[in-house]
Amino acid sequence: MSIEIFSRDEVERAFHDFLRVGAYGHDWPAWSGIFTDDALYTEHCLGVFVGAEQIKNWIVPQMEMVPAMTFSIEWYDIVDNTIAFWIWNHLPDPSGGGARFDFPNFSLLTYAGNGKWSKEEDVYDPRSSEPVVLSWFKAGGNAQTPQDRTLRAPQFTHPSLPHNLPTTHQMDVAIAAAVPPDATLRQKIVNGARASLVYDTSERTYGTVLHVDGDGNRVFQDDFTNMRENFTIKDVRR
Repeated sequence: MSIEIFSRDEVERAFHDFLRVGAYGHDWPAWSGIFTDDALYTEHCLGVFVGAEQIKNWIVPQMEMVPAMTFSIEWYDIVDNTIAFWIWNHLPDPSGGGARFDFPNFSLLTYAGNGKWSKEEDVYDPRSSEPVVLSWFKAGGNAQTPQDRTLRAPQFTHPSLPHNLPTTHQMDVAIAAAVPPDATLRQKIVNGARASLVYDTSERTYGTVLHVDGDGNRVFQDDFTNMRENFTIKDVRR
């Protein structure tokens, strides 16, 4: 059975609505409702959730613990029905000063049409996120700390993309070199000089962001993984 490929304009409009309702609007019940009834949401530290109702029952109490958290997007790529994006999580200085409490994560979304999403997967390393959140609580952050929606990343995680683009063959060679030979490459989003990858080994799931120039050189590579998976690989392959 062929899969309908939606127009880039439709996918991008739906993505901006996805951000407007959730990351920017914090209306988490409404945000959950833009997932399909059989959507698969894989959160690599907190679990696997199937369907809009399960997603709502997870995300609403989760965000109630940190209502001060706000978000900003560093970059996103759209290829057919899939979006790869790098999103920053921000917590304001509880003292009102200039202390920074920020961490990024990498997500993949699959568009299902009619403004809804059938899949989301978040891949990140808790060694970069957990110390930030714990230090924020120790600094006095709590459920009453007000948001600061002006917060943005102090500096971007990833450099600018190369101006000279690789060929498809050059990108494929670079991806093959970046993924271990015994791993299963599960998702590959290639947009110009950037490849966003998710692959599984026998132990865990990894994410990789790769920049490749027109000479086929890997000029940047960022690898990240959850170190204590709480689900099995078969769950994320559905």
